[in-house]
Amino acid sequence: MFLAFKELNQSKFKYALIGIIMTAILFLVFFINGLASGLSTADSSSLQNLPADYVVMDDDAEGNIMKSEIEKGEIKNIEDEIDGDHTSPLAIQMSSIEKEEEKSDVVFFALNTEEVSGPKVTEGLSINELRGNEVIIDEGIKNQGYRLGDSFTDTNLEEEFVIAGFTEKQTYSHLPVVHTSYDYWEEQEYFSQDVMNAYLYEGEKQDVSGFNTFTIDETVSSMPGYSETQGSLLMMVSFLFFIAAFVSTVFFYVLTIQKTHQFGILKAIGASTGYIAKSIVLQVILITCISFTFSLAGVYFMTQILPQDMPFELSVEIISLTGVIFLALNLLGSLVSIIKVSKADPLEAIGRVE
Repeated sequence: MFLAFKELNQSKFKYALIGIIMTAILFLVFFINGLASGLSTADSSSLQNLPADYVVMDDDAEGNIMKSEIEKGEIKNIEDEIDGDHTSPLAIQMSSIEKEEEKSDVVFFALNTEEVSGPKVTEGLSINELRGNEVIIDEGIKNQGYRLGDSFTDTNLEEEFVIAGFTEKQTYSHLPVVHTSYDYWEEQEYFSQDVMNAYLYEGEKQDVSGFNTFTIDETVSSMPGYSETQGSLLMMVSFLFFIAAFVSTVFFYVLTIQKTHQFGILKAIGASTGYIAKSIVLQVILITCISFTFSLAGVYFMTQILPQDMPFELSVEIISLTGVIFLALNLLGSLVSIIKVSKADPLEAIGRVE
């Protein structure tokens, strides 16, 4: 430990430079991870949080819930074949709502409010308590001036609805989702066609003749462009990890080559390879942790100035996983330097003429 801190103190500028580079790379990793997570949430959180284990769609939809069309008459056939809990048809309809001449785009999710177990509300009534034209809506709509108890008009249906509750992380294609009663919509004949998008249920996976059954993850992945977008961002993050590990490895390897003579002398006076290796590993850990802390602080301050509607989300799980992977790659790269140290010859070091 003494050797590690002594070297850090003697070569402040060199270690500061590598620290700045690693901080910048980690900052980019956090930013892209947060952007990927935020885009995923804004694009599909309503599907990710569907109150179901499985989603039944028609054969031709190929998992794309917006392309799926199930006729009302077929719902009864599905119900007869499905042995599950909290079952419900799901009808999705994009629309616009208006309040005091200000329009907002939304997506309506019509569900059997007496059966489903979610979504969870952050304020107001739960979905099981909805009556008539009452709805619950994603709390992101608050940024446009909507509050609990407010009324709005659907410009397509020309009907009025009342906000009875708010949810969180309930968006589809970056639009807030409005959860409403399927029975009420059917009673008022609001559906543009006599077709539903899907049938939801909780329980074990079951095959339904003439239809396909998908998990929630499969349903999300089948959204147009979702997998491609997430795959591109994941590739960028992977390359940043590789670049960071490469830079760290080269830096410590070059320093090790420059100090091969000194390491040889240390061995000659009794220092073991393990002792020197511990010094290198400790330096890697310290620089990585300091870079991690500064990059995280930078991301935090950046989030304070980002626009509210920008899809950015950085969870504790992502932060922890990023830190562990980054440290593991840097420690793996330090093995190159340790191997070089193990080959340092004490006799050659003593006999060397400066």
